[in-house]
Amino acid sequence: MALSTAEIMEISLDLVGWDEVPADSGVHVPADAVETALVGIDLESPEIQLAHREGYDLVLAHHPPGGDPRVNFAPVLDKQIEFMTDHGVPEERAEAAASSIISGMEHAGHSANYRHDPSIAEHLDQPYMNVHLAPDELGRRRFREVADDLADDATVGAFADALGEIPEIDEAITDVELRLGERENDLGEVAIHHAAGTNGGSDVASAYFDNGVDTVLYIHVGAGDTAELKEEYGDEGKNLVVTGHIASDAIGMNEFIDALEEAGLDCDTVSGCGIGR
Repeated sequence: MALSTAEIMEISLDLVGWDEVPADSGVHVPADAVETALVGIDLESPEIQLAHREGYDLVLAHHPPGGDPRVNFAPVLDKQIEFMTDHGVPEERAEAAASSIISGMEHAGHSANYRHDPSIAEHLDQPYMNVHLAPDELGRRRFREVADDLADDATVGAFADALGEIPEIDEAITDVELRLGERENDLGEVAIHHAAGTNGGSDVASAYFDNGVDTVLYIHVGAGDTAELKEEYGDEGKNLVVTGHIASDAIGMNEFIDALEEAGLDCDTVSGCGIGR
């Protein structure tokens, strides 16, 4: 069964119960009849050319490669504030914690060559799209289920072990890392900070920790942020669990790919997708 790029985007939205396409997702070169797709986390100019040579009807990426999803990515970062306030962080503190991330993304989008990869796809008449936030939301819900299924007195180590049983994480080269805290620490209240555009760095984690959250989950974090958090919270029983970027992205993308295949699309996976399937 052939699908249009619009129908493929709609499948991603249906999986999470959303009505609108997020700012970080979009169709760069549309198509009306897609039967085969090359799907991956990062698919850019070389992969577009590969897909064109091999006759794929669509290149379907996860990360935004250009166009509006790259330049106008920043509105998705409002999720950072939403997630923090859901855990009791005052709105003013949440906005302050997310401000540097939002500003950084706005500046990065403005300076990026947003035409590079989409223009190559246009030149080759190769259908091309990316879907970012919806698959990440699927991954976030999976992590939330793992946390909620643990006993009230669970340790951070038990949480890390349970996350490691997710097939995508189990099969990845990367492991679940405890960047702050000790395995024997109480898990306590857990904030799953995924599907908010990117990680929140030290500012967002600090906002959580200062307002009653014991454990924060990121899928990736910088070394500088880790160092700042260790200096500030190293002896306070707070925990930062990091699951691994590509393995974590693969969780939602794999579920999305399963739905596409159920709808009749023939998908081949590269660039991180397919781990654990």
